[in-house]
Amino acid sequence: MSYPFVLNLIPTTYAANDDTPSSAPTILDPRKEKVLALHTTGMSRRKIIEATGETEHYVRQAIKGVRVVEKLPISPFERAVAQCYPIAIRRTGIKDYQLRAIMNECYGVEWDTEKGKYKARYTVDQLKRVRERIRERATAEGHSAIFVMDWINTIEPVESNAVITQCILNLQNAIQEALDEFMQASGVHHVEEGVDLALARKKQEFAARRYILNLAVKGFSKEPVARLQERALDQVNQLAGTPDAPGVSTPAIKLRHPEPKGSDAFLDYCEGQGWLQPDHYPEVEQAISAAGY
Repeated sequence: MSYPFVLNLIPTTYAANDDTPSSAPTILDPRKEKVLALHTTGMSRRKIIEATGETEHYVRQAIKGVRVVEKLPISPFERAVAQCYPIAIRRTGIKDYQLRAIMNECYGVEWDTEKGKYKARYTVDQLKRVRERIRERATAEGHSAIFVMDWINTIEPVESNAVITQCILNLQNAIQEALDEFMQASGVHHVEEGVDLALARKKQEFAARRYILNLAVKGFSKEPVARLQERALDQVNQLAGTPDAPGVSTPAIKLRHPEPKGSDAFLDYCEGQGWLQPDHYPEVEQAISAAGY
């Protein structure tokens, strides 16, 4: 009895033109595996080169076509960098008030009852670190991060700088003219024996300039202007020995500013000062009714 010849082929290999993929695992070069691991975490190319010691050409070839795994920023620092970066690399850059608004949003704020305004929880060092990280990322990605002072007109930067420079020169000349007028009228001409007259005039001129700036420029002095004037008048009266104009002594009064609740800031303020005591409520309600509210 004859049997037909049967050829059994065991599929242990694939033909060269077979499209069936191999199930054998792909083994990466340890060098490339390390580069890819750092790349997928979002590390910049420059940082990868520093961490691995590989050449820029090798790193470029290794990460070519490999997507970066996007990680959601968790810390306030990471969130601030992530939000500020796309604004900072624009042609017009990021304004200082925009940067600080994002920092306030990420780090939070707290109400200052003494000054009556919100105070940021981030520190100067944290703000500096955010700027530095944005610059590092921009350099690594071939961009330029621009942090712009609020007074600059980003549409006409050169023109706005020229105008403010002229304003500064005009202000400097005006202050110097006022200072020269003061020194000519009230400059020290006689000093006690052993005192250097030139040094005394130099110190007087410096102090006069500071005093002029403190009173003329709002916010220049940390001391309230009214208190500074009262202190100066007190010293003047003591030196003059004027009997009918004694030195003024005004105690420092610290006002408490309650945090606005979004309803009525004026009433919140009055209540915070203790002006609306329970004993006065009937009078207040009567006044409101009489006004037709």
